[in-house]
Amino acid sequence: MCSMRLRAFFLALLATAGPAALAQSYDWLDAALPERAYDFGVVARGSQLRHAFAVVNRTDQEIRILEWRTKCGCTDVKVGAKVIPPGTQTTIEVTVDTTRFLGHKPSGLTLVFESPSYVQVDLNTSCFIRGDIVTNPGQLDFGIVRRSDKPQTTALTLAYAGGQPDWQVTKMNTLSDHIKAELREVDRTVGGQINFTLTATLQPSAPNGYFKDEITLETSDQQKIPISVVANIQSAVALTPSIINFGQVKPGESVTKTVLVRSAQPFSITGLTTSKTELQSDDQSKGAQAVHQVKLTLKAPDQPGAFHSLMTVKTDIPDEPEAVLKTFATVGP
Repeated sequence: MCSMRLRAFFLALLATAGPAALAQSYDWLDAALPERAYDFGVVARGSQLRHAFAVVNRTDQEIRILEWRTKCGCTDVKVGAKVIPPGTQTTIEVTVDTTRFLGHKPSGLTLVFESPSYVQVDLNTSCFIRGDIVTNPGQLDFGIVRRSDKPQTTALTLAYAGGQPDWQVTKMNTLSDHIKAELREVDRTVGGQINFTLTATLQPSAPNGYFKDEITLETSDQQKIPISVVANIQSAVALTPSIINFGQVKPGESVTKTVLVRSAQPFSITGLTTSKTELQSDDQSKGAQAVHQVKLTLKAPDQPGAFHSLMTVKTDIPDEPEAVLKTFATVGP
């Protein structure tokens, strides 16, 4: 009810604005959304299709997302952040379930911005779903993965029932080297169906956090079939908070925050670095401990505008990638 009243208020406000004011108020939108449509191409029935639309804030004020509405019950949306500080960006991840459809399938969402100005924008997706190729499950999902010496694998079945006895997958490609893919023919039924097992192996180089990749199957009938790969790779080291927004600061002003660096076992921090000199870090807990307190101090630059920097934490935990903390601030009077 509250969002409906707020939307009505913005619509009434826009109705009183002149054409020049409206044109100026939407100047930020094209830069914020570099992509508004995505075609998955030809896909297998049952596939879970994923695409991330970027929202980039190139203004000197916050971009705020009010809400979103999907265009189909087959579509799920995950918004990385509803508030995007100046100089930063987030993603709008769209997942389309093709299980119940065949042929051309349009979908997507309507994204509603609250500021810098109220506006509704369509983010559209489309695909062509083949009925003669079916995957089960719809994606290669590793689930929650903890780093270990043992390789992590997951698999799905792919069935072809298109009637071509010499049909085959001629080539496979992945988006990154973090995944290795293997396709094996299992059997052929009396009715001519060819069944395959597609196996993905997660490599040690895969980064921590929510990981996404894609395997593209090139077939003998000159098609490219995308298969989504997802994993939630848990780090041995956790940063709390994982993002710091220093808020509005004056030029030359110093602001200090504390970050907790945790692990299940005692460890030592072997390196702390920041990407900009205005941000300084110091480990307040020396030696091997399960929890370290890191003091993070920002001395705001003289230049007004958006400020963002990274803090990188390196530890003595074997094979553990560096942990990265994002920081933001808006420098102004």
